[in-house]
Amino acid sequence: MGQCYPSPPERSSSGKPRKNISEESKKERGRNAFRQLPESHHWSDHDTKVYREGYPNKKDNPKLNHNLKFYQGTLSSCPDGDFIDNIHKKWWGDYDLLERHHGYIQWLFPIRESGMNWQAQELQMHEAKAIQKDEKASERFLKSYEMMLDFYGMKLVDRNNGQVQRSEKWKERFHHLNHSMHNYLRITRILKCLGEMGLEHFKKPFIRFILNEAIYKGTLDRTLDSCLNYWVGTLRKDEDRQEMEEYTKQLFHKKDNSQLTLMWL
Repeated sequence: MGQCYPSPPERSSSGKPRKNISEESKKERGRNAFRQLPESHHWSDHDTKVYREGYPNKKDNPKLNHNLKFYQGTLSSCPDGDFIDNIHKKWWGDYDLLERHHGYIQWLFPIRESGMNWQAQELQMHEAKAIQKDEKASERFLKSYEMMLDFYGMKLVDRNNGQVQRSEKWKERFHHLNHSMHNYLRITRILKCLGEMGLEHFKKPFIRFILNEAIYKGTLDRTLDSCLNYWVGTLRKDEDRQEMEEYTKQLFHKKDNSQLTLMWL
């Protein structure tokens, strides 16, 4: 692949830290989330809409295979990267490294879009199919997802349906996620990649978990905007996105009722 050079860090959509706002403002912002976008772009923007449509203007290039080789364990990520098995062994739990390194996420979760790391290749559909058929490669991909869940304070409890729950270090990691908005871009990428790798059914359990923590439990409140406007938008089925809309409304209703109950105790 040639010589590796440092890649620039990914940035949040605003590029600036979010200002402190009152709890009431947070709740009101969430309730109004459905009205913030035009009806034709409900739950999504152009980015996720193109993804759901399967990138109609993109064509597969059978000559490109860096992502396949990476997950087969024969090609190192770049820049300042490693082979996939070494990443799992040495980087898992090294939260400082996973936070500050900005070139690995495009290798672990390739999608059919260009990222900030120009040394990472866009995913080709023939690669995605080959990774799914390769038992060792698909196992490595699933392990990558588990590593990032751990980084975010979560763990995969069911490899069949994608159910997630809090990890042992959830308080520390949730606090970090609330204050590290560039990770929201990473999560969008991860969710898109899950769909490309045949794990579309993993998205909804993750999103439900985030919504419950953000709205009802209040532990991931700063992730709510990205969840509603981007992560839900990666769900390819209309009925799944509608289900998440209803679930969000139910959580706000449940939250309001519990607070009202506490006022009368």
